[in-house]
Amino acid sequence: MKGDEIKTIISRAGEIRVHNALNPLLWLLAVSTPICWIAAYWFRDDATLKYIFVAMSTLPIFGSILAYFLLFWLDRDRLQSEEFVLRQKELSIIERKGRTPIPYDLDIGETANIPTIEDTRKEK
Repeated sequence: MKGDEIKTIISRAGEIRVHNALNPLLWLLAVSTPICWIAAYWFRDDATLKYIFVAMSTLPIFGSILAYFLLFWLDRDRLQSEEFVLRQKELSIIERKGRTPIPYDLDIGETANIPTIEDTRKEK
């Protein structure tokens, strides 16, 4: 890989489009697990340290799996993106006020026609 390709990959990794409760744990998994594997390889002659680092590398993996299932069963909204949750709350507020929900276009391309609250106020 060339240097420009690596910079592009790193910059794209920072542009996460879905933000949910698992993101910090997944970043910890992505950083700590390879570091622990490298450390286990580095200390491959010392059996105690090698197995300690291997065990430490499995903690974020099992922690992520456990956190996912806990959130899945206890609070599913935390697994959704922030945008989805905000849109869901906005629609519930609109429905509580007795208005009909705003049609939502799922196409998020450049030609998307996503009405806003201001658009609905102009219609009145």
